[in-house]
Amino acid sequence: MKILFNYFSVALLALLLFSCNNANRNSGEAAPLIVEAENMDLTGYKVTEIEGRTSIKLADSTGTARFKFMHPSGYYDIDVSYLAESVGQNTYAMYIGDNQIVAWLGKTRDDQWHLLSDQRWHAPRHIAIEKGDEVRIEALSENGSMVIFDYLEFTPSERVVEESDAETVNPTPTETADEILASPEDYFTVYPKEYEHALKNPLKGFRSSSFDHEFSTLNKTYFKWNELENRASDDVDVVIKACNERWKDYEKNNMKAIPRVYLDWPGQKSGWPSDMEEGNYTSDEFKERTIALIKKLGQAWDNDPRVAYVEMGLIGEWGEMEWPDTSDDIKKAIADQFATSFKNKLVMIRWPNTYYDHIYNFGYYWDSFAHHDQDYYAFHLNKTSPRWKTAPIGGETAYNWGNDDIQPGVSPDESLKKPVHREYIIDKIRKLHANHIGWIANYSQDDPEVSTGAELVQKALGYRFVITEVSYSKKVDNNFAISFKVKNTGSSPFYYNWPVEASLLDPETKQPVWKEQISDIDIRAWLPGDEWDDSANTYTIPAETYTVNELFKMPAIPAGEYIVALAILDPAGNLPSPRFAIKNYYNGGRHPIGKIGVNQEIDYFELSGFDDIQSDRSLFYNPL
Repeated sequence: MKILFNYFSVALLALLLFSCNNANRNSGEAAPLIVEAENMDLTGYKVTEIEGRTSIKLADSTGTARFKFMHPSGYYDIDVSYLAESVGQNTYAMYIGDNQIVAWLGKTRDDQWHLLSDQRWHAPRHIAIEKGDEVRIEALSENGSMVIFDYLEFTPSERVVEESDAETVNPTPTETADEILASPEDYFTVYPKEYEHALKNPLKGFRSSSFDHEFSTLNKTYFKWNELENRASDDVDVVIKACNERWKDYEKNNMKAIPRVYLDWPGQKSGWPSDMEEGNYTSDEFKERTIALIKKLGQAWDNDPRVAYVEMGLIGEWGEMEWPDTSDDIKKAIADQFATSFKNKLVMIRWPNTYYDHIYNFGYYWDSFAHHDQDYYAFHLNKTSPRWKTAPIGGETAYNWGNDDIQPGVSPDESLKKPVHREYIIDKIRKLHANHIGWIANYSQDDPEVSTGAELVQKALGYRFVITEVSYSKKVDNNFAISFKVKNTGSSPFYYNWPVEASLLDPETKQPVWKEQISDIDIRAWLPGDEWDDSANTYTIPAETYTVNELFKMPAIPAGEYIVALAILDPAGNLPSPRFAIKNYYNGGRHPIGKIGVNQEIDYFELSGFDDIQSDRSLFYNPL
């Protein structure tokens, strides 16, 4: 008989459990509150008994178990007792109100009872629950699984949230335009028109292995551990050689890599080194070898201009840092060493609240981006510090498991073509401030409807710098003053402090006759808006407009008429690379703003005859 969950039964049960459990606990330890599955309001389930335990199992392909949380409001750690069936693929998702808190598969598949906390990357911790909130578990049966669970356990959270040592980059105060530029009659002002299309810009957007992709400048690179080190005696030259083979011509095509090292890939040959015990993620030897490898990776990648970001990887299948898991002391050692070895490149981890991301400035890769059954990832990421301001959030869509037909769609083309999927993905990008995503990049570029959707997604991903106004000296003698205003209409910052250059171009060759980097500027400070409103398709906290001012002392330049230009440079050769989203553009990466006279007066400052940004495939950077 179904037992409806009510306040009296909860209170009585809680009292009995409190008395019973406290006998076996230290006096200072909070007692858990247990809610038995058979006492919930059930749809699609039936009550059963397995191994002497009264539990519930799915009687249909889907089911829901729900109840009202009638305990005191507060923060709780949550656990679930479930049966990890060896047949099929049992899928669970837990909600509190409208928020998905966790979803999981019974990955051990051994017909044994387990707690969700055994899968430590999933276990919900420090979750805010209000008295009266509805808690429910939705389940999906695939390939014959019955989806069986016994109880939920709520323990008052004792977690102390530590402050991150990552600091938000703030813009450096500069003089106002009026202080730089003497008076209105001495300078010319341009209001560039925004380039309306998406841009193929570095360090953002769709992630693909193809140099010919219309938008991609990032490629995810998987390395087996034994490709980089097959024996402990292998030195860093082995790592560098493997990377040189995989990243051939990256610099010529303005492509950068996001590497991840893995040991296990289901159905593929092992990545374990020949002198290590395969499958042992918890031994002292594994810890020592892992730390040694991370040191080599730091030596090889931290100053390599071909590397964009680094995914931590190493642990578990596909290097997704899930299962098989490792011990807490090894996790700490791995996090410490990555933070030590990578001072220049930003590191990303798979799951929030797992590898000391409350201490270190790690970004995140969500490898089921916008998937219906992993929506809790977004929930927990939003509960972390505003890490998006200092480290990237990326990952990939996933089309081969669970309710992908609900979201993000069953293929890249469907994700981009159908508004119900495309808008959902864009909302996730905007809310999480996502920088890049893969797999979805494998769409049909020759399908106009798909390509139109891809452009909308690319415009949302990462940074998008729009110059709204530029003022500069009408005439150059000993000094040249310039001021411009820029706004980031994208979703994320630019994560490295790349320089901005001002230049004077020869009108015929369009090549610089003079160029110099603007001082006291940090483009990481050009932040997008925040708190995305998906109903209004806008950030409720709009992006700021940043003003940049500079006064240059000029060298001797032959008198004549020149073109004022701006560019963002890749430090690997100080070559133009990221483009502003404005129509003022010349092939090669510089943005012409207007004409200027050097040691002579000119009467006409306007420019025309620009090149199309998205058609330019000439950008590159210098290799090592």
